[in-house]
Amino acid sequence: MSALAALGFNTTLLLIRLLPKRFLPFLGDCLGILGYYLIPKRKKIAEKNIKLVYGDNLSSRKIKALTRAVFRNISRDMIEVGLSFVYSQKKSYWEKNISLQGKEHLDQALKKGKGVIAVSAHLGNFPIISAKLASLGYPFSLIAKDPENIYLAKVFKLWREKLGIGTIPYKPRYRCVTESLKTLRKNGIIMMLIDQNPRKRYGEKIDFFNYQIPTYTGPIVLALRTGAAIIPIFIHRNLDHTETINILPEITINHSENKPQDIIDHLQVINSHCEAWIKKYPEQWWWIHRRFRRAKKNPAEEPTPI
Repeated sequence: MSALAALGFNTTLLLIRLLPKRFLPFLGDCLGILGYYLIPKRKKIAEKNIKLVYGDNLSSRKIKALTRAVFRNISRDMIEVGLSFVYSQKKSYWEKNISLQGKEHLDQALKKGKGVIAVSAHLGNFPIISAKLASLGYPFSLIAKDPENIYLAKVFKLWREKLGIGTIPYKPRYRCVTESLKTLRKNGIIMMLIDQNPRKRYGEKIDFFNYQIPTYTGPIVLALRTGAAIIPIFIHRNLDHTETINILPEITINHSENKPQDIIDHLQVINSHCEAWIKKYPEQWWWIHRRFRRAKKNPAEEPTPI
């Protein structure tokens, strides 16, 4: 499998170097449709998740169409990550292809001197968020959970190093916490993707698309402990194949005598932001993850309208 991954990645980089850029979105679409048919397990998970969220508001035909669009967008994400690998040192690439909105929110938060916890989701080309901000000189670190494939893990490590992205290992847990605290104390930025299933001791069940669903408590626990600002950041692909990073205003953290409830309330704010952006760009969210595997339906709630 390592040899196959190496061949696939190197072939993709070769195509990126050889093909005119205008053909790359088409290449991404083709590879995405290929993945749709060759990875039936992920296709089934995506269709099941979409059905859970939209219910009868989407026909079976539209669910399949949305699933195909998801695979195409994920494949485009991979092509664009490859582009960032090839053009990592070209300032013009970052200026032309990735725009930034709401930069003032991040700058204001950093002025407080206690670091920033950027929260995001597997929406759009989320790895590009860290790459773009690092290219602008922000002290950005990514909590990384590398793939088990040794070759791909080395590739991602090299990608982060080339782009100047700091790395905080996801495991072991104590090291992740220790490195995160060090980064925040130096007024750095750490990024957490909050839309995956944590173990019970690391999460709380929070409303998400009308389901009670396990959600990582890490961002809120760290913010309460350090005073770091929490900033939601999301990225989406535009019709002209460029991308826009959206930095939202800081989430106000309130302290009360009931810390467990504080954590739940603030996590709900983050989940609500994630849900709102997924509704805007449903074809760009990674429905292929088993986000709803431990979900419990909220009573008397209607499916999400499309």
